[in-house]
Amino acid sequence: MRVTEADLEAANAKLARCSPEEMLAWIHAAFGERAAILTSMQRAGAVLCNMAERAGLDFDVLFVDTGVLHQETLEARDRLASTHGHLRVKTLSPDKSFEDQTRERGLLYLSKEGQEACCALRKSAPLHALAGRYDALVGALRQDEGGRRSAIRPLGLDPEMRALRVHPFASLGREALDAYVAAHPDVVVNRLHLMGFPTIGCFPCTTPVRPDEPERAGRWRHLEGVAYCGINPTDGEPVDGVELPERVIDALDGLRVLSPGR
Repeated sequence: MRVTEADLEAANAKLARCSPEEMLAWIHAAFGERAAILTSMQRAGAVLCNMAERAGLDFDVLFVDTGVLHQETLEARDRLASTHGHLRVKTLSPDKSFEDQTRERGLLYLSKEGQEACCALRKSAPLHALAGRYDALVGALRQDEGGRRSAIRPLGLDPEMRALRVHPFASLGREALDAYVAAHPDVVVNRLHLMGFPTIGCFPCTTPVRPDEPERAGRWRHLEGVAYCGINPTDGEPVDGVELPERVIDALDGLRVLSPGR
């Protein structure tokens, strides 16, 4: 069945009244092993994983290792895998090493067009290779990140994965994340956050950010007009609709039994 963003309006209105923990519980109950958390081992994603772990919810956690990540990010992945027993961390990798890619195509990230190709090859393609495996991908994007993310709703559509995107933190503010991390010392915080990196990507394209700069100023600082890698559909152009399996429609219909806690 083809589903549009307008078709999600009623579900989004109901989920918007739920806490992140309640949304995670619904996702787990509705989709089971066909739901996964997607994280790049940044702070918000680590909080999302911690919430799932504390609630005893078993999820696959999808992590894309582009081959050019900071060592601190890989260490955060390993710590999460070893301390969050309910979560199954699965590392996805590009088909080619960065060296082979550079040998064949040059240093792509030195131009805007090249950056788009590099991110597509090294970040998006490994995830898209799993298209059809999951019905719901859970991320930690927030409206207060600004830009195109300011319009995020709890549910969105992913045409490449033929799945729902779920955003339990859509309306969560930075202060709420700070408070959660302060209250839960078992959250796995990427050490780069303590070194002036509010957001973290590949090491050639990520720098620290000054206090007077926007949060994402350190991403692709060398390229004008680049803000996102493209792995999140909400960062791109709106989609007309996505063909979703009947079981996903049934799960959305099941929202009528959800009891919001706020």
